[in-house]
Amino acid sequence: MYLFLLKIFQMDNYSFINHPIEKLHDLIPELLPGIGKIITVHYDEFRKQTFGIVSEKKQHDYNTHFLNIEKVHPSLLSIMEGKNPHEWLNPENLPFDVEIKRPNPGITLFSELENIVLLIRVPGSSDLNDLIFIYLEENPSNFGITDSKKPLSAENKGIIAFLLHNTINSFINQHKGNKFMLKAHNSLTRQIIDQTESLKGEMQRTKENYGISLVKLCQQYIREYSVKARKIYKLSAGALDKIKNYKGEIKDMEAIIRQSINYINSLYIDHAGEIDILEWHLMFEVSPQVNQTAQVAEKELDTYSRTISLLDRLENAALVIKSNKSKLTGTIVGKTLPVPISAPAISDALYNHRSKINSLIKKYPSKWETIRKDFKPLRNILKDENLED
Repeated sequence: MYLFLLKIFQMDNYSFINHPIEKLHDLIPELLPGIGKIITVHYDEFRKQTFGIVSEKKQHDYNTHFLNIEKVHPSLLSIMEGKNPHEWLNPENLPFDVEIKRPNPGITLFSELENIVLLIRVPGSSDLNDLIFIYLEENPSNFGITDSKKPLSAENKGIIAFLLHNTINSFINQHKGNKFMLKAHNSLTRQIIDQTESLKGEMQRTKENYGISLVKLCQQYIREYSVKARKIYKLSAGALDKIKNYKGEIKDMEAIIRQSINYINSLYIDHAGEIDILEWHLMFEVSPQVNQTAQVAEKELDTYSRTISLLDRLENAALVIKSNKSKLTGTIVGKTLPVPISAPAISDALYNHRSKINSLIKKYPSKWETIRKDFKPLRNILKDENLED
């Protein structure tokens, strides 16, 4: 049953997936059409067991099945320990053919001609050799010589044994080499998969941490508006999930929360209890009119783009730090930036942009409120320009 499943398995897989000895039952009949029988004995390291397999010719095909070697295993061990890479044997002296032995077979001058079983030993996965028994006919018909009925000579047998031994060893070595390469490729593929999965997991954790920071920031805004309005606002589970997946600018979150609360207040004029901010209360989309205004402003401020980008990045980092209730220092802000930089580098960048910062603060007095009020490196710049709040 196993061998039948093995043949089906090999149809859609590499031929060197299984033990190479098993494949010889397909290879040897192709090399020597018409041979009577093949018996192999090999130790399978994966299954920790010695197996015997026999292929016998039945009409035009070979019937292959497992061979019960339990009773003859001691006799096989002595053969597996042999050192000769190949030798010719008489089938009557093999443990497989014990049932057809003649009583007390005599040794004659012609006994060498009766040795028609070629035994080939190949190094196995254990300390013992694997065995291949090839049952040949007494005439050369297996080798394409049809007009001769003379038995194979000792010289013929020596050549045959030498060629078959080298052919089988070459096949087994190629089999092992291909399997080794496949294992190496599989190992590399598994490493790539593991690295990819690890990176995906890391990206997912980063995304989740970013989403949690956004939620904390929004909850901080909601607490501030709750105090001002003397009401209790609470984000629903759906609203929390929507905020975690927010793809817009962090600096727009306060306006989004404010807009949502103003809308909710219009719905709950006389409501005195806790008010849930639902998922559909949060409007992340920007209207075409607002978007158009933003595009015009972007063109007007093109010369200030790098300065605005610097202030925006500092403000976004400060908002995240504020939501975590951490101290707003140059070191912490620098570590929170998308591309971390040192505190002295932040001070140098602000100093180099001081004139443009001066113009932007005058033009947009309500922007960058957090860093204007609480971030000392920027306050020092504004102090020099007499723009400090």
